[in-house]
Amino acid sequence: MPVRVDAEARRRHIVDAALRLIVRGGIAAATFRKVAAEADLNIGSVRHYFADHESLVVAVATEVGDRMGQRLTRHPAPGNGDREAARRHLLAVLAELVPLDEERHREAVVLLEVIAASRLDPAFGPVVRQMAAELRQVLTDAVAATGTADPAAAAAHLAALVSGLSLDAVTPHGSVDRATLLTVLERHVAIL
Repeated sequence: MPVRVDAEARRRHIVDAALRLIVRGGIAAATFRKVAAEADLNIGSVRHYFADHESLVVAVATEVGDRMGQRLTRHPAPGNGDREAARRHLLAVLAELVPLDEERHREAVVLLEVIAASRLDPAFGPVVRQMAAELRQVLTDAVAATGTADPAAAAAHLAALVSGLSLDAVTPHGSVDRATLLTVLERHVAIL
């Protein structure tokens, strides 16, 4: 009798293997051959789910974005107009977006790899633009609840801050630690 495979579970397994490879060696490390070995599958299984390298990398970036989105849903916006509660909510949202733990560190590495690759590979452009738009919207909504006069401008500022902090936290460029990340976020929220 043929073995039944849960297609969605297999696809997730392949994406997780590719994510680990990207974290360790960048996008170029996530070849079908290496992903198959990392997932303990044959290369045909990887090809069955992904037409090419780019579609696999886009699936990894999308998975990272989905994970971040799921974490953000754990922080519902306060609905009572309390500015301090809104600031605490904004800080909680920002904390989900920077590499404060190993999971968020891996996610930041993947996102930075895909963002950098999108400069030269148009296949990554749509997912990068979509994630940037979603980030701006989440931040705009969270900032608006604080009563800030221009929430879109403040959200753009915070998006740049998140990107810069993430870059510094995951590269030798800055090597920012968790305490510094939180302090910088707290200071920026306080001045809104």
